[in-house]
Amino acid sequence: MKKLFAKDVLAVWASLGLIVMLCGAWVLPSNKLYHQLLTLLLWLPAVLALLHRDVRRMLKQPEWWLFAAFMVWTLVVLAFKGGEDVIGKAKVTLYVALTLLGIVLAAQSPKWRVEAVLFYSSILGGVFALVSLTSFYLLAEQPIKGRLVAVGLWDTAIMAAHAVGALAILGLCVVQARRCSPWVMLLLLIPAFGYVAFLGFSQTRGVWIALATCLLVMSVARPSRLGTGLVALAVLGLAAIALLQPHILLQRGLSYRPQLWGGGMQLLLDHWAMGLGFHEYWIPVEQLDRAFKHPHNLFLDTGVREGVIGLLLFGWLWLAAGWRGWTCRAQPLGRALLALWVFAGASLMTDGIGLWLKPNADWLITWLPIGLSMVLAARVRCETDANAVASPP
Repeated sequence: MKKLFAKDVLAVWASLGLIVMLCGAWVLPSNKLYHQLLTLLLWLPAVLALLHRDVRRMLKQPEWWLFAAFMVWTLVVLAFKGGEDVIGKAKVTLYVALTLLGIVLAAQSPKWRVEAVLFYSSILGGVFALVSLTSFYLLAEQPIKGRLVAVGLWDTAIMAAHAVGALAILGLCVVQARRCSPWVMLLLLIPAFGYVAFLGFSQTRGVWIALATCLLVMSVARPSRLGTGLVALAVLGLAAIALLQPHILLQRGLSYRPQLWGGGMQLLLDHWAMGLGFHEYWIPVEQLDRAFKHPHNLFLDTGVREGVIGLLLFGWLWLAAGWRGWTCRAQPLGRALLALWVFAGASLMTDGIGLWLKPNADWLITWLPIGLSMVLAARVRCETDANAVASPP
């Protein structure tokens, strides 16, 4: 029994849960089963890992303190402002905490490095992106102008594009540190093509902007021939769309984002102290004669629901994750975090719907970057402790 609860065993256990989190939605038949597998494979080993002193020590990092403060404030807002499902929302905060701990635990495995888990998950994601393309246009016989969605549980265009974009970025960043034969690199073009095709046919302009921003930032953060080539390809691709299919860029205009952001900002100013809580709210758009449930901006939605304090706490946590990626950008995982953080931030400012939701595609661009930041923080702590032992005063 002791061997079952050993830290190395729990880390491998949590690694399986991380794979489910990243790829399970492609193949599982229901969200209920997805959540049950996360409970069994990611959250349960995270709870058991708290029995280990060295795991508890990993929680003494800035990101964990910031997350704890934000989580407590969220529970305070729930207690005073309420919502449609107070108990359910309170549970989600626990799910998120266990997910973050599970990601950190998975990174402690001596057999499966977290970079390898991200790499192989990215390959699976690219293959399933290609399967989605085939299923949507060939098997389901959807029109070629239709917006592509994924097979499985990620069945909305925007959220699917968020998750697929995140997996593509993670794979691109970690593959650069791996030594692959020419034949392997040739095979990797298959998932790469799947990602390019999926993200193109999803017609999600917010994701396109986020990808372009990510490539530009990374070309500055870590200049390389690959980065320069990808930026050039992105520019050529955008130019081709503008020349051949300009309606894709123009048909929906700005999708009323300025009006939605303005409405969200007004709600934030009107309820700046503790927000509206987790009740349903609406933002009217006069030009459409309809209202929307959120401002299509995760940061604004957080402020509307949790007030200025909640927005500042989450903003501080988000900036801490970005700074961790920047300071660790010499490492493959640090580059992956920085690239994912930029992509996620740009995506969430145009299409983010909310933080405290049950596990879904957007967790790959909300909580995964914070989890990877905590992994890097734990590594820095371990290196500092090792150097202190090696160099006694």
